[in-house]
Amino acid sequence: MSGWGAAWWRYSVAAGVGLVVLLAVAGPLFAPYPGEKAVGMPFAQPGGGALLGTDRLGRDVLSHLLTGGTHLLAVSAVIAVAVTVLSAVLGAVAAVRPRAGKVIELCGDLVILLPAVLGILLVLTAWPQGGVTALIAVSLLFGVPYCARIFAASAATIAASGYVEAAVASGESLSHLVFREILPNLRAVFTTQLGLRFVVAIYLVSTIAFLGVSALGPDNWAIMVRDNASGLLLNPWAVLAPSAAIAIVAVGVNLVVTSGPRNRRTPKTASDAVHAVGVAEAVAEMGSGSALDAGSVAGSGRSGGCGISVVDSGDAAVIAGLSVVADSGAVLLAPLSFRLAAGTVTAFTGASGAGKSTAMRALLGHLPPGARGQGAVHVGGHDVFALDAAGLRRFRREHIAYVGQDPGSELNPLLRVRAVLADAAPGSSDADRLAVLERVGLDPTHLRRRCARLSGGQQRRVALARAILRRPRILVLDEPLAGLHGTLRTEIAQLISALATENSTTVLLSGHDTEAINAIADTVIELRPPGAGPVDITAVEADSAGEVQLPKGRSGRTGRQQVDPSGEGPAGRNGRRVLNPDPAGTAAPADLSGNGEIIAVRAEGINAVAGGHTVLENIGFSVSEGAALAVVGPSGAGKTTLARVIAGLHADAVGSLDVGGVRVPVGSRRRIKFGANGIQLVTQNPRAALNPRRTVEQTLTRPLRRIARVPRPELRPRVTALLAAVDLPVDLAARRPHQLSGGQRQRVALARALAADPAVLICDEITTALDADTAAAIMSLLDRLRTDHGTAVILISHDMTLVRGHCTDLLVLDHGRIVESGTPATVLAAPAHQATADLLG
Repeated sequence: MSGWGAAWWRYSVAAGVGLVVLLAVAGPLFAPYPGEKAVGMPFAQPGGGALLGTDRLGRDVLSHLLTGGTHLLAVSAVIAVAVTVLSAVLGAVAAVRPRAGKVIELCGDLVILLPAVLGILLVLTAWPQGGVTALIAVSLLFGVPYCARIFAASAATIAASGYVEAAVASGESLSHLVFREILPNLRAVFTTQLGLRFVVAIYLVSTIAFLGVSALGPDNWAIMVRDNASGLLLNPWAVLAPSAAIAIVAVGVNLVVTSGPRNRRTPKTASDAVHAVGVAEAVAEMGSGSALDAGSVAGSGRSGGCGISVVDSGDAAVIAGLSVVADSGAVLLAPLSFRLAAGTVTAFTGASGAGKSTAMRALLGHLPPGARGQGAVHVGGHDVFALDAAGLRRFRREHIAYVGQDPGSELNPLLRVRAVLADAAPGSSDADRLAVLERVGLDPTHLRRRCARLSGGQQRRVALARAILRRPRILVLDEPLAGLHGTLRTEIAQLISALATENSTTVLLSGHDTEAINAIADTVIELRPPGAGPVDITAVEADSAGEVQLPKGRSGRTGRQQVDPSGEGPAGRNGRRVLNPDPAGTAAPADLSGNGEIIAVRAEGINAVAGGHTVLENIGFSVSEGAALAVVGPSGAGKTTLARVIAGLHADAVGSLDVGGVRVPVGSRRRIKFGANGIQLVTQNPRAALNPRRTVEQTLTRPLRRIARVPRPELRPRVTALLAAVDLPVDLAARRPHQLSGGQRQRVALARALAADPAVLICDEITTALDADTAAAIMSLLDRLRTDHGTAVILISHDMTLVRGHCTDLLVLDHGRIVESGTPATVLAAPAHQATADLLG
C-alpha cells in the first residue's frame, strides 16, 4: 500500500473508532428510549420505533447499545491507564537502578508462572463481591509484569545515554531521573502500550462480564451478548450490534497504535537511516566554474539550475541547490551544489553548525525530523528525494553506506562484533570478516566482544569495517578520523585512500583536521554557516611525485612529532615520569600535584571490571587546583572507563576518591551532596549528550537552579553568559538538540557542566566534533577556568598537540594500567613505552 493509501486507511480507522467511542460516551443523550424501558415484544425484528429490534426483555436494542458502552469503556480505560503508568514507572526505575530492576523482574517472574486468564478467573471467582475494584486490582497484578518488561527494555537505552548519565553524575534524585529524564522520552512507547493495554482490557472486561464471575453493571455490551444469545435466530441484531461495537473499538485501536505515521524522508529508526553503515573514500571532482556562492544557488529547487545539471553524466552523485530548513525556520544548510566523481575522495570542512552532517545525510534521503529540503540530490542515478519508502531502503542497502559522528549509537549494543558484520554482509565468510577487522586495526578477539564493551575508537572502527564489508559504491563518513590516536589515524587515512584508489569507491567525508583532510582528499569543500559567505570548493594538488602524503599526526608533520626539549611543561613545572609500573600493579600512585599545592582530586587504587574483565587496575593520581591532567592512550586503554569511575557512573569499581579533601564514594552511588563544587563530566558522544525533549535554555537552567543555586531572575543572563563562553549565539537557547550540529551539542553539554561550577571537570574527547578555531576557543575557556576559578581539569584526548599546549600533566594508560606519567613535554619528548610512541604517530 502506498504512503498516501496507508495514511488514508489509518485516518479512516481512527475516525471510525472515534465515532464509536463518542457514541458510547455520549450515547445516553441520543438514545430514543431509556435503556431499561420495554418498547415491544421480546426479540422483535427491526421496524417501527425500534431500528435494531428488541432484546429478550423487549427493550430497544439501539437504545441499550448507546447506553451500554460507557461502563465497559470506562472500566477498560481505567485498567489501561493504571497498568501502563505503573509499568512505565517500574520500567524506568529498573533501568536506572539495576538492583531494583532485578527485584522487579523476580516478582514479575513469580506472577508470570501462573497463566494470566486462569489467575484472573480464580481470583474473581473467589472474590465475586469485589466488583470493579477487584477487576482493576487483579488486572494490575497480572498485567504489569508483562508491560513493565517492555518499558524496562526501552528505558535501558535511554538510561545509557549521555544526558541521563550527566544527571546521575550531578546527583539527581531517582524521581527526577524517572519523571524528568526517562519517561518524557518514552512517549512513543507509552502511547503504543496504552492503546494495546486498552484493547486487552476491553477483551478482559468483556470476557469477565460474559462469564458473570464478577459483579459488573448491567449496561454492558458483553452482558448484552450473553443475555441475548438465546434469541440469535429471532433478532440477530441484539447480539451482532454489541459484538460489532466491541470488535470495532478493539481492532480499530490496535490498528491505530501499531501503525504510527511515517515520513518517507525521515526513517523510522536510526538504523534505517544508516542501514549497513560502512567506510570508504568519497571523492568529488568539480568541473570548472562549479564553485558557486550561496546567492547563485538559492531558489534553484529541483530544476537543476545553478550551472549544475542533474542529468547523470558518469558522476557518482550530483547535488544541485540543496538546502535544508528546520521546522522552526532556522536554516540548517545554505544552498549547496557539488559533484562527486567516481573513485575520488571529497571532503567537507568548515565550522561546527555549517551543515556538514546535514548535507551528508541528505545523500541518503534522511533529513532532520520536521525539516524541509529543497534542491536536487541525484546519487548513483537515483533521485533520492523522489524515492518512496521501499525504494529508499533498497537504495541505501545497495548503493551507499554511511558512518556517522557517533558510530557507537548505530551499533546494537547487545550484539557481538561477529554478528554485526554478518548482518551487514550475510554472504561474507569468516575469512572476509577477519580480513576487514585487520584492515581497521582490530585483532580477531574483537569478534567475540559485544559492541557495548568496546571503546569509542573501537566502535568507530567496527562501524567502518561493517561498511567496507558491504563494498558500497559510495561511502559517506562523518568525522572518520576523530577520536583516533596518531598511528591509528594515519592507518585509517591510508585505508580510505586505498578504498578509493583500488576499489573505485566514491568517498565523501568530513573532518576538522585540515592537514589530514588535505592529505587524502581530491576536493575540499569548505562549508560556512548560513549567511557567513560563499561555499569554497578547492581541488587538492598532489606533491611533485604525484602522490598524496598521509599525515602522521594532527600537527601535520610527517614522522615523529617533536616537543620542547627543555622539559618544561606549559605551566613551567619540571616533569616527572613513571616508567613501566611493576606488572603486579603494586606501584605507588602517580603524584602529579607538585609540592605545596592544594589537591583538587586524588584517586588511589582504582580498579574496575566490565563484562567479567578487568579494565582498570591500580590506577592512582592526584590533580591540583588549577591544573590540567591529560589522560591519553590507545583506543580501549580504559580512558573513558576511568572518567566514568571518577564521575560515579561505573558500578563495578573500587578504590578511594577524594575531592577537595572530602571522601567521595566510588561506584554508581548518588552524589547529591557533592554536586556543587564537585565533579562534572562531559562525555564524548554529542549525539546523546542532551535530552531531546528540552531546549538548550531548559538544559542549562536545571543545574543553574539546582546546583549553583542561581536566583530565578538571574537565570536568563546566566544562560546567555554560558552560551557566549562556549562560543554559541544566544538564539540557540530556544532550539532543541535535533536542531543543533554535533559540535554545537558538544558545546551545550560543556556549558551544562560549567553551570554547576564544578571543582573538577572531566572532558572526554570534547574537541573531536569541533573545528580548529572553536576547539582552540574551548581550550582557552578551560585555561581561564583553571586560572580564575582554580578548576581542576581532567582531559581525555588523542590530540597530542592540544595536550602539549594546554595540559600541565600527562597520564598514559595502556590495557587499563598506567605506563607513563609526568609533564607532557617530558613524556612526549622521549617516550619510554610503545603506547606513548604510537600516540605521536
